[in-house]
Amino acid sequence: MNLKKPLDSSHKVPLGLVLHRGNMRMALVALGLAGVSIFFVGLIALRAYMLDNLILSAKTVAYGVEAAVVFNDREAVMESMKQMIASRPIASASVLDRDGDELAHWQRPETGGWVKFEQILARALLIESATARIQQNGHAVGTVKLYGSGRDLLVYLAISIGCGLTCLVLSGLVASRYSRQASQEIIEHLRHLASVAAKARREQQFQYRVKPTAIAELHELGDDFNALLEELERWHTQILSHNELLTHRANHDPLTGLANRALFESRLAAELLAARAGGGHLALFFIDVDRFKVINDELGHEVGDSVLCAIACRLRSKVRESDLVARIGGDEFAVLLTPMGNFSQAGRIAGNMLDSMVEPIELPAGEPLTTSLSIGIAFYPDHAIDATGLLKKADEAMYQSKRSGRGVYSVAANTVSAVVREEP
Repeated sequence: MNLKKPLDSSHKVPLGLVLHRGNMRMALVALGLAGVSIFFVGLIALRAYMLDNLILSAKTVAYGVEAAVVFNDREAVMESMKQMIASRPIASASVLDRDGDELAHWQRPETGGWVKFEQILARALLIESATARIQQNGHAVGTVKLYGSGRDLLVYLAISIGCGLTCLVLSGLVASRYSRQASQEIIEHLRHLASVAAKARREQQFQYRVKPTAIAELHELGDDFNALLEELERWHTQILSHNELLTHRANHDPLTGLANRALFESRLAAELLAARAGGGHLALFFIDVDRFKVINDELGHEVGDSVLCAIACRLRSKVRESDLVARIGGDEFAVLLTPMGNFSQAGRIAGNMLDSMVEPIELPAGEPLTTSLSIGIAFYPDHAIDATGLLKKADEAMYQSKRSGRGVYSVAANTVSAVVREEP
């Protein structure tokens, strides 16, 4: 099995550099091919020009030395030939008579270090020689042979290389600039897309969207990514809503909507810790509905549920926003008052709860029903310093209210005397 190892972060190359390298390679290849093509086209044209010029020079020399060849005047032939070819790109020249014997020969003096190189170029790119007949009255009296010089070729080669390198450098700089400009939009768009993706993955933020771009492929990619984000945002919202619903159901009573025992105990533990740390006080109410079993047995559970819901609503209306009302059993409620300044404040709230039960409860069938509450109150840290002890003291105080005639509240013993209210 051939498994490729993942690339180390140190070996990863930025996309901008990849695009820049690719663009530069294409530009240099294109420039190279164009330069080579232009060079060889120019070389072929120069070769044709030089050959034509060499042939023309041979004909000119043949015409100029005609008279000297006829009279077999070697000095005149040499002098005439030198005058005509000294300024031309000719390496050597020979004049032959009708029998092929050499009358005169001229060789360009070898000066400079480039002569041999010129000769090599001439032999490589030009024909061996250009010949022209020397004629008198239509009869051949001799022949002129000229051998071309590679000087012009060398000059052309030097100029071509120099211009080529200059063009290559300038074109490379221009190509580099435009390559960076062309790739910048791609890089910026991909960076923006990566930023949005990172926020969605790390921060669970799905409200961001990828900006549009003029590049068709990247625009299509952005649209698809935005559509994916919309789906994720919708799913995320649904999940959060579902989790909130589950959390609410886990911490609240399904009948009354009040906090359940689990939430109450958790809140009580947290408030006790805060009170210990800050030296605060809190009050705990333990509330029982009087004669609720009779209501359930005689009128049915449906009526009993309606009574519990009505009592829950009245209890919640008599406490502060910072307080917590919970249903911890069948007809048992608990109230946590935080913060609590003094005993009288708790007594006023308990009294308001008892007073709220004076008004009859409207049953589903339209019949009114009157009931009452028995409330037991315990204070932290006066009666207990932990949750178990505080609940026990409040429960004991609630039973004291039951024994006192119901419809009253009582404070846990050994701190203040019980307060008894007449049942309405």
